Amino acid sequence: MRQTFEIPLDIPDVTIENVTTNRMGHIEITVQSTVEGTPCHRWGKMTTQWYGEDRELTFRHLPMLGRKTFMHLRPKRSQCLHGDGNATTTQTLSWSTARSALTQAYEKQILLSLVNSPGQDTSIKEDSG
Repeated sequence: MRQTFEIPLDIPDVTIENVTTNRMGHIEITVQSTVEGTPCHRWGKMTTQWYGEDRELTFRHLPMLGRKTFMHLRPKRSQCLHGDGNATTTQTLSWSTARSALTQAYEKQILLSLVNSPGQDTSIKEDSG
């Protein structure tokens, strides 16, 4: 019998849909956003008109039990009904930084590991080189 236990993800505004271990032993977590709407990138007004999902994004998260951990998310897209053109906007979430493949929690861990340590040592420790 396989023994399991729960570990809190500590990522706000998502629900966990699936957790697997890939062939390399990395933990793969598929999440979905629970946030409704996003500010329109063109008009700045909040829009909740659902318009589908964007391509899947993969974020490296804090390691769990010594294993690399990755989160997969298909961000929601919304259509703005203000102004003309009905602009669409992809949702951004509080725990990620635009154009980063790391969660903010993991970014913070890497920055802390760089204190009094050469970058190459951190790269080796985090297996990110």
